Amino acid sequence: MLRVKIFVFVLMLLISGTAFAAPEGTEPPGEIPTILFFPVVDNTGLKDSHDYMSAAINAQYAKKYPTEKFTVIPFQDGMNQVSINDEPKTEDEVIKAATAAGADYAIRTELQKVKIRRGVKGIFLKKWCAAEVPVKITIWDAASGQNVFDSVIQTRGDREAFIGGTIGLLLSVSKKATIQNSIEKVGKKMAQELPALQQNFSNSK
Repeated sequence: MLRVKIFVFVLMLLISGTAFAAPEGTEPPGEIPTILFFPVVDNTGLKDSHDYMSAAINAQYAKKYPTEKFTVIPFQDGMNQVSINDEPKTEDEVIKAATAAGADYAIRTELQKVKIRRGVKGIFLKKWCAAEVPVKITIWDAASGQNVFDSVIQTRGDREAFIGGTIGLLLSVSKKATIQNSIEKVGKKMAQELPALQQNFSNSK
């Protein structure tokens, strides 16, 4: 009977030790950066549907700042914490919203005016389409109120198609495909240029 009690006691100690010890290579709870993303602002000037642009940008953010390493605060949850009826416009409103939501960082993305150009070139008469897509990204440190990133990432997407006979003259290069090509390049530049964000312990939650 005594042996059984000793065995149970030792087993409880082992279980308790496992529960309280942080696994090696992982960060303790509450020590990963918290980010508040504002909705992507559309200043493209495009008339047709282009939600795929915002979706592609958000997908790149998810790769750069994955949920395993960052806590993302839903935008509406952040707005519920402050007396702002619409998306913050000024820098002070952005910082106020981020701080009230308990975020370490706030990220705002603005799709700037997209420039589309078309033409024909070469001996074999290739139709071409080019799209310049500028994306302005600002990242604030909520505690200090300072920018940690404020820049425009711009790329040019290109698409070409051969003109072949009468039928070929009726073909055109897809504007959407050209913009998507540019957005893919924007994503690669985002992966390279956006900073690695760290936990800001001075920002009280």
